[in-house]
Amino acid sequence: MIAISVPACNRRAACSFYFLILVIFPEMTADAFIVSFFIYSVLGYFCEVAYCSIPQRRFVNRGFLYGPYLPIYGFGAAIVTVIISPLHAYPVLVFLLAFLLTSCLEYFSSWLLEALFSVKLWDYSKHRVNINGRVCLLNSTLFGIMGLVLEYAVDPPVMDLLSRIPSAVMHYLSVSIVALLSADTALSVMKMKAFRDGLRRIHEAAEDIDARVKALQGEGKAELAAELRARLTASAERYREDFRKKAGRILLANPTLTARSREIGEELDLLSEWVRERRALRARQRKELKELDDRHREAVRKVREDD
Repeated sequence: MIAISVPACNRRAACSFYFLILVIFPEMTADAFIVSFFIYSVLGYFCEVAYCSIPQRRFVNRGFLYGPYLPIYGFGAAIVTVIISPLHAYPVLVFLLAFLLTSCLEYFSSWLLEALFSVKLWDYSKHRVNINGRVCLLNSTLFGIMGLVLEYAVDPPVMDLLSRIPSAVMHYLSVSIVALLSADTALSVMKMKAFRDGLRRIHEAAEDIDARVKALQGEGKAELAAELRARLTASAERYREDFRKKAGRILLANPTLTARSREIGEELDLLSEWVRERRALRARQRKELKELDDRHREAVRKVREDD
């Protein structure tokens, strides 16, 4: 057996976390809370994917993390089961509180992610009723309805299922979930940080090229300036091309991605346009291939009829 030494500060933090859960959920163990949190995160992911994929008629892999789960739905479910459950006998209040509290959660999540990575992963500015593009009336209403479904239809059977799982199995499940989400979150933060830094580097490279070329032109070295611009531009384009390939998944998962700074926003708009053009090109290619296959099948059918 391998012994793992855990720093005292981490042990205290873990103990505090488990104690907080026990205080907030007196009828639920910390392990059960973690497993239920994960279940609702997965269910939320599938709801989000369906909501975004059906209108676009293509699969949209939503989410900040790599795995098929959206923790914001896990937190939203926790809000409903903790704060709103005591109002079980009042469906209207359940709806209104779910509407309000989950909207606050979404607004805070949007603000936090933008503060960390300088981009908005979702932007509702085009919706008629919205607050700073972070929340909108349509989605908040849907969250209210989901709160009703959760409180009266989904949570009871989920809690019944969890009550049937042996405590030892529940503990191993919760530890595995915490390890999975921790690793995924760390990797996803690194991915988004690289995405933010890549956008900045592209913009800074363009400014650096202009500055160095202007300096040479000011010294009367026009030919050298043109040669330098060509060389540096080629290098910048190679980096941009490599960055596009790495950033494609983020842009596809967050089609309304926007940036608060003008510099990053300009590069983001160019990348988003590139993704849209590539998607349109692939759609045309698929259509042409289908038409070619149809013509081939028709030709084969005619030949057989003639025989």
